[in-house]
Amino acid sequence: MKRIIVLSIITLFAFQTASFAQTEKINLAGRHTIFFESGFKTNSKTTVISNPAGVEAKTGFIGSLSYGYWFDDEWALTFSAGVFGAEATIKYNGVQANAIIPILFGVRYYPDRLALGSVGRFYAGLALGQYLGSASRTKLLFTTETVNESVFGGQASIGVDLFVVSWFKFGPKISYHVIGDFSEIIGTKKNLSGAGFSIDFGFVL
Repeated sequence: MKRIIVLSIITLFAFQTASFAQTEKINLAGRHTIFFESGFKTNSKTTVISNPAGVEAKTGFIGSLSYGYWFDDEWALTFSAGVFGAEATIKYNGVQANAIIPILFGVRYYPDRLALGSVGRFYAGLALGQYLGSASRTKLLFTTETVNESVFGGQASIGVDLFVVSWFKFGPKISYHVIGDFSEIIGTKKNLSGAGFSIDFGFVL
């Protein structure tokens, strides 16, 4: 809850800044963007648990590096690669680390009727692709086992791009990931589907 409040305050500040920083109409067609995403899953939390059996650390962090291209003033193609939660467990009989890497291709729709004048644009997005899971386990006698697995999934999102200046954008995004079941990577939890809240920020060329 505290993270949502902090990110909301940052977003409101950016929106106010953008409203005074730019007066000309935003033309998106034919432009490129490289942007970063940083946030967290709403149904997870960052924890570190220590007990006689070992130490377990988990995080609900969401992060990605993305590329976008507006082939029309209202439509953009996107490609992203990132990190979708991770965990590490250190026990008396070995070390285990898990991570999920989504590779997604998608499209975003920026309706003119919902444009915020010269300040920004609301959008709705849909992206599909593979969620790549990787786990490395160290067992007794220094034996290491690596497991790789991928499942199909997708992300639906809504958000807003606020243009502080013509070449820099910033804004919040709410998304929902629908992911297939992993058979080995996650351990006791086979499915990571769920909602996320994040902030996108990047450069427009």
